[in-house]
Amino acid sequence: MRVAMLHNRYRSGQPSGENTVVDQTADYLRSSGHTVELYEQHSDSIAHLPSKDRALLPFRSIWSFSAERDLTFRLQEQRPDIVHVHNTFPLWSPSVLRAARRAGVPVVATLHNFRLMCANAVLQRDGGPCESCIGKIPWRGVVHGCYRESAVQSLPLVAGIAAHQALHTWQRYVTTLIAPSEFVRSRYVAGGFPAAKIVVKPHAVPISGQVRAGAGEAVVFVGRLTEDKGFADLLEAWDSSLGQLVVVGDGPLRAAADARAASDPSVRVLGALPWTQSMEIVRTARVVVVPARSYETFGLVVVEAYAHGVPVVASRIGALAELVDDGETGALAEPGDPESLRKALRLLTDPVTSVTCGERARQVYLERFTPERDLAATERIYADAIARHAAGR
Repeated sequence: MRVAMLHNRYRSGQPSGENTVVDQTADYLRSSGHTVELYEQHSDSIAHLPSKDRALLPFRSIWSFSAERDLTFRLQEQRPDIVHVHNTFPLWSPSVLRAARRAGVPVVATLHNFRLMCANAVLQRDGGPCESCIGKIPWRGVVHGCYRESAVQSLPLVAGIAAHQALHTWQRYVTTLIAPSEFVRSRYVAGGFPAAKIVVKPHAVPISGQVRAGAGEAVVFVGRLTEDKGFADLLEAWDSSLGQLVVVGDGPLRAAADARAASDPSVRVLGALPWTQSMEIVRTARVVVVPARSYETFGLVVVEAYAHGVPVVASRIGALAELVDDGETGALAEPGDPESLRKALRLLTDPVTSVTCGERARQVYLERFTPERDLAATERIYADAIARHAAGR
């Protein structure tokens, strides 16, 4: 199968699960003998654009005729069997969907976030979930300055969302939409997207084969040190009687983390680390903690923990509540509630409970989240989309 994969890569200084998923999906397909052409734009290039082009970029992100022409040429030259769209913002734009349709190529698109309904793409405001714009014209995104806390910068994004809602751009030109969780699918269906077009395919996680031995050691947090990730709640919930807390990551709350570590020997802050080093720390954990206050569309760190046979304490919110089976693969805590988080951590820091839940977590990984299962699901989705496109559906 010849696959054209289209993605606007995020800035290199900004950790991106989407970039990782794109690269892994391409690798899985190639390893199975498929031909994958990766059509990429890089947000790093924005800094090198002439000032006039940078000023027009918010409007080009709504509809870029140059991106449409570029993709049309590439599709005519490569003649793929299917186009898989990941992120079109800001350098591609939804115009590429029409280019693929006019070239007679079926399109599947992965819903990595909520950008088709929400100005900031994460259904979040004031550090918590926000669904004010689901199923509506998202004018509140301008009022609240939801994109980069700026009404001016939010305006073109909101205009673009409203325009594509009115034109049904994604519904008309995309054969199949892929949601990484049932939660994401439910929000898009609530937003007016046809349920029949959306299939759920969770992301996969590769593993070297090494699995945790015994009950592990520390409680481990891996992620951005921000309010929406619940890091402040974790610091408030933390008690030295729970053992050792190891923090891997960086962000606005780094100073608070360092201050806590300076006064509390049970807290270690390692900062941002390469993925392989982070996974070594996860593999030796007693439990991984994901105390998010805002929606997660999936939760790669949860599955990374499962892959290593490590249970997870997570917030009962978004896709996290779907991934963590309370009492089986870990424990759920109420978002924004340090006391609830402390109770859940106390349960999972018990060695016997950690081992039992870790074994079940590993089994769930093998059943649902391996590269082999991801590849098979991707191939099924592609084949179905090609058949539906040929039948005019």
